[in-house]
Amino acid sequence: MEAIFNFDRTILLFFQDNIRTEKLTKFFTPITSTGNWGMLPIFVAIVLLMSVAYRKTGIMCAIGLITQSLTVNLLIKPLVNRARPYEVIDGLTSVIGPMSDKSFPSGHSCAAFLIAVILYNNVPKKYGIFSLVIACLIAISRIYMGVHYPTDVICGALIGIIIGITVSKLYPKAEAYFKKDKKATKENE
Repeated sequence: MEAIFNFDRTILLFFQDNIRTEKLTKFFTPITSTGNWGMLPIFVAIVLLMSVAYRKTGIMCAIGLITQSLTVNLLIKPLVNRARPYEVIDGLTSVIGPMSDKSFPSGHSCAAFLIAVILYNNVPKKYGIFSLVIACLIAISRIYMGVHYPTDVICGALIGIIIGITVSKLYPKAEAYFKKDKKATKENE
């Protein structure tokens, strides 16, 4: 655990001491804010749900976000109970002030990557690639702001990727099963 903490500490202090600038802070602040309360991921899901062509993708996003919220916010964060890095690392400051929840894993990164993976698998690739770039920027912003350890961000992204892949694979199978079951029920009536 000491090696992981030293890895996290070194990267966070490197970002703070060598990368943080006024211009980058102005760049990353709105990016990191898109994940607050799941604003951007929820917005994307709603827009897709309203689209006839991409409604199934919107349903997958909604299922993924509900799964992510339950898994990360109600299960993992309370169990791990990891303090925010600015509370533990001497000399580290948070650009955006104190957070009310625990650090591990990064919910912003998790939601961003699960949406990006679902989009990558279900919409034209140019939009999927764009969403992956946005997810990467959101993840980096959490480290830049000093509110998450790099390992929080990496694990959050991995959880999001796993949820995104799982929903992308299982939803079409579940949909086909229920359509088949509904057809069989109508034929038996």
